[in-house]
Amino acid sequence: MAKKDQAFGIVPIYIQAGVEQFLLVQHHAGHWSFPKGHAEAGESAIETACREFEEETGIRSFELIGTQSFCEQYHLVKKKQAIDKTVTYFVAQVRSQRVTCQATEIRNYAWLPFQEALAQITFEPSKQVLRQVWQYLREHENP
Repeated sequence: MAKKDQAFGIVPIYIQAGVEQFLLVQHHAGHWSFPKGHAEAGESAIETACREFEEETGIRSFELIGTQSFCEQYHLVKKKQAIDKTVTYFVAQVRSQRVTCQATEIRNYAWLPFQEALAQITFEPSKQVLRQVWQYLREHENP
């Protein structure tokens, strides 16, 4: 039977002159996605997402955009153990594009506009999260 695994993350957005850029990180396994990680004892989903984001990117100046969350689910095998993984993401607007990667977790990073970010993301579930976030932003823009 597959083991269940949960992680939480942030879809970081930097907006300048009305143009959104998304922060993607390259994990040590090689794939491109969003910053994410596991909860520590007693942490809520949002607390975990924010802590992991700060740890992995060094970005401390950000603000969550609402409380809407976006989930990706996938199946993987690690050390011969089947895992059903769910990652819950929250959207945050950052005030600076300066990133300090956590070397033990992150190999590289890139700030990219929507279409380029979509092309850069490695796996379809993460691409779907980006599409959902993009749609959410379109529907909740300030008039």
